[in-house]
Amino acid sequence: MRVLGGCASDIGSTRKINQDGILFRCLKQHKQYFAIGAVCDGIGGLENGELSSAMIIAEINSWMQSVSQWMDISVIDPKTLYSHLKDQAEIWNEKLFLYKTANNLRTGTTMSVIMIIQNFYYIIHVGDSRIYLCRNSIEQMTADDSQTRFENGRVKKYLSNYMGKNEKLTFQCLEGNVMQGDIFLFCTDGMYHHMREEDIEELRKKMAGNKAISKSCQEMIANMIERGEKDNISLGVIYIDPQNKKR
Repeated sequence: MRVLGGCASDIGSTRKINQDGILFRCLKQHKQYFAIGAVCDGIGGLENGELSSAMIIAEINSWMQSVSQWMDISVIDPKTLYSHLKDQAEIWNEKLFLYKTANNLRTGTTMSVIMIIQNFYYIIHVGDSRIYLCRNSIEQMTADDSQTRFENGRVKKYLSNYMGKNEKLTFQCLEGNVMQGDIFLFCTDGMYHHMREEDIEELRKKMAGNKAISKSCQEMIANMIERGEKDNISLGVIYIDPQNKKR
């Protein structure tokens, strides 16, 4: 089986700045795969949210480049690599917190990261972006770090945890086995507000039909905009391809 993926992001219909950041990278060695998917959504209620999301995505990309230079995918212990990634997530959060404090900024970002290596997936998450697994059914893997408050006669939702909020954070960490045909989605809240089950089924058909994944992401984003989504929208897909057909 192969690991395939792609991602896309759109500013949406009303926003002046895209505060989302998204990344997919994949390395192949001797028929083994190492892939990273990550999405960050700068906190809209804070200034300079786009700075935070861009900073964390850049850190994840730099980490991927660094470990790719020395890692042998076939022999590395996946849990050791996962432990290293978790350590780095704590460092990235502290770096962002110190940066915003030193510059007197109000900023922060969600972060949802999925790593695929050998036959396993590993997730690190904070905030209300999401990672879904589409297997026999659609399962939301991550839990939203949010709380509701009654304010001015309305119930409003607020993020209770995100990168840069505090110098030390608690992350949601998940792991498991991948199976042939698995589809992982990583996306911001602009994507899932209007997402339907039939969207996932259509995506599954496109994967089986060898359609370019980034293009499929763009098409799904366009559907969300047509349904009235006004926020920035970002979507990434990782497909565990059971076939060996060329794309």
